[in-house]
Amino acid sequence: MNYKSVIRLVCFIVLSGCVSPAKLIHVEASQPAANHTQSTGIKMYFGLSIPTGGEVTPQQWQQFESNQVANTFTGFSVADSVGYYKGKKEHAKVITIYNASAADIEAANQLGKQYAQLFNQDSVLVVLLDVAQIRFVTKE
Repeated sequence: MNYKSVIRLVCFIVLSGCVSPAKLIHVEASQPAANHTQSTGIKMYFGLSIPTGGEVTPQQWQQFESNQVANTFTGFSVADSVGYYKGKKEHAKVITIYNASAADIEAANQLGKQYAQLFNQDSVLVVLLDVAQIRFVTKE
């Protein structure tokens, strides 16, 4: 993959996670929801193709998710994704964490390194996001 392709891929991935403040959903509640402004988010892209051949199996991913990811972060979401790397289509898992601390960022980097070593990956993409606002809307 040449330099320009890498830049385009990173820009596409980063921009795909951006949300314009105009698209934020406003929710009325009898009590104000907990708001956090100017927080940091993390998106991690875990490729499922193994460069030397084969793929990370659903069972292997589930074990990694349950044992390493769930024991590392207080809360996160996981989404299936399809992207391209080195000109080839690749399935991936995307983990998103909001309201991340400095410890979470360091843990994300360590987790990426563990995954890369465990499944012989070239890399794991870790993207830091500037989040304008996070709102936890309660049932009240």
